Amino acid sequence: MSFRVRLALLYTGLMATALVLFSVLGYAAINWTVIRTVDDNLERTAVEVSRFFQIRKSVPPLDNLSDASTFVMVRTVDDAIDHSSNLRDFIFPLPEKARQGEVVFSTERDANNYYRLMTLPVLVDGKPLFYVQVAYLLGFLEGVTEQLRLPIFLGTMLFLGLSAWAAWLVARRAMLPIEEVARAAEAVGESADLSLRVPYDGPADEVGALVGTFNDMLDQLEGLYTRLSASIDAQQRFVADASHELRTPLTIIRGNIDYMQKAGVMDHEALGDMASEAQRMTFMIEELLTMARADAGQSFELEPLALGPLVAEACRKAQALPHTVEFHTELPEALGRVVVLGHQEWLVRIILILIDNAFKYTPSGTVTVRAGRQNDGLVIQVQDTGQGISREDLPHVFERFYRADRSRSRGGTGLGLAIAQWAAGVHGGSLSVDSEPGVGSTFSLWLPLHRNPS
Repeated sequence: MSFRVRLALLYTGLMATALVLFSVLGYAAINWTVIRTVDDNLERTAVEVSRFFQIRKSVPPLDNLSDASTFVMVRTVDDAIDHSSNLRDFIFPLPEKARQGEVVFSTERDANNYYRLMTLPVLVDGKPLFYVQVAYLLGFLEGVTEQLRLPIFLGTMLFLGLSAWAAWLVARRAMLPIEEVARAAEAVGESADLSLRVPYDGPADEVGALVGTFNDMLDQLEGLYTRLSASIDAQQRFVADASHELRTPLTIIRGNIDYMQKAGVMDHEALGDMASEAQRMTFMIEELLTMARADAGQSFELEPLALGPLVAEACRKAQALPHTVEFHTELPEALGRVVVLGHQEWLVRIILILIDNAFKYTPSGTVTVRAGRQNDGLVIQVQDTGQGISREDLPHVFERFYRADRSRSRGGTGLGLAIAQWAAGVHGGSLSVDSEPGVGSTFSLWLPLHRNPS
């Protein structure tokens, strides 16, 4: 059974329950209204008899107050004083509360009929002298209500049928956007076209929220697919580059081994070349493993560290890196008192990556490391006077596997800056770059300051 049918049946069931309840309550209200009308008529007749007696000290002609359905009796506790001629010899029951002086309305039954009875005590000196009883046969009321049953039943069934039809239309209209979502999802699955969207111009209700959520999900999937495709393309480019770069040192190592085997000598220069190429391959593999661990969600424990000694250590190690430029540091003395939450080895490695990158792309000029406060943290900048980064390459410098074409002769794997950005993020910091071609570049590492909770 489809959801639309179940929804229509639910609406119809609820409407049927409401209609039955309304019909029962309406029927009861009509019955109550008729009873109230009968009681009012009984009361008027009984009061008229009582007033007539109080004025004339006699009982009025009771036949004038009775008809085919109304009966009047004046009585004592045990005997009838007078009654309307249509009553004959029947004596109404006398309720116990009436004997105590209370006006009583009751529904009684004789051998053939139900009737409504009012008993009015006529008091003298606070005690009942006699009782006026007026009765009305309820057969007329039963006839009226019986005549109402069929119209009420037919009206209920007609309205129920109309409600079922309306419920089907409402359920069908309510399900149309959901069916469109289902068709769109099916179309996306069949065509793999994530640019498809569900058209919707209805109100901003639950269905509108569903359509909006589905379209947002498609937006996210499309963006994810685009990024995934770009990542796969980048990785394919990197695999091609890495294969080429790994082939070169392997060719050198194999050539030197063949040379020494054929010559039967131990050539120290050839061994040095082999060691250098092996070290190059080791570095490349280490970077690949680092990014693989980052993708697997690996992190590292952070602890409060004095930042000054770490920057000084990184700058000291940077002196050993190959470079042909002047290397300067502008580090304030207050840097030694700055504390960050970090990992000693990784903070040094981030700074070394930035300095090494500056050395590679600055054939002449200067590379300067400086530090200073910025907002609620501290920024470490590595500024060079090198070739700079072109405007089209600048948005991609932190992407893994990305290297501008002109930098292929500079060595490296294209993973250094991606690794540095990932490590900065683990520290709660960020890495940014400003560059102008022909002028130079400035890489900025921002780290939040650590404040002692105490």
